[in-house]
Amino acid sequence: MGFFNKQCRAGVLLLGLLGSIGAAAQTPAGSLCHADEGVLFSCQLQGNQRTVSICTSPKAPPLESITYRYGTTDKVELSYTASQQNQNRFAATVSPARPGVTVNQVWFEVKGTRYVATECVGGDCPQDGGIIVFRGSRTLMSRACSKASGNQPYFSGKVVDFESDTSSSRSNTELIQLKDYNNHIEALYPWKGQR
Repeated sequence: MGFFNKQCRAGVLLLGLLGSIGAAAQTPAGSLCHADEGVLFSCQLQGNQRTVSICTSPKAPPLESITYRYGTTDKVELSYTASQQNQNRFAATVSPARPGVTVNQVWFEVKGTRYVATECVGGDCPQDGGIIVFRGSRTLMSRACSKASGNQPYFSGKVVDFESDTSSSRSNTELIQLKDYNNHIEALYPWKGQR
């Protein structure tokens, strides 16, 4: 093998290495999560061109933090972090919606406003997922996830293992605490005949 062939191989190897480093530094497609974070949930919302993402650090348990971000890639308008260092926590629950259909939810509350990310599981879901924002019992916003590519309108099973009800579900981190709670999912999931 000549000098030229060795140089070409070294150049190809270097390009391959740089390409994989560049790919690792990219943000997960369609989310507001950083390159070194995992995606617990993420979707672009219908009607307002915003994205909601729940990101984990590191990418798999044991987790040091979970961060909710709402906004665009140019500007995050709302951020909330639960970490081992602060007292912030997320909550999670499962609500039966119809026979064979459940709505899994992860949320946090700040100053009387509750931000709920949802996924619908089962055969008769009007949409895959979305967010609901409440102040007290009043709905401030209810938006379904769009059908945009890159959306992940479901929760990663690495962090929360949702089952058919809250008591049989399991959180793999103390940063998300399971509890029974009524988040009035009908604000986002109205089935035919309901309003």
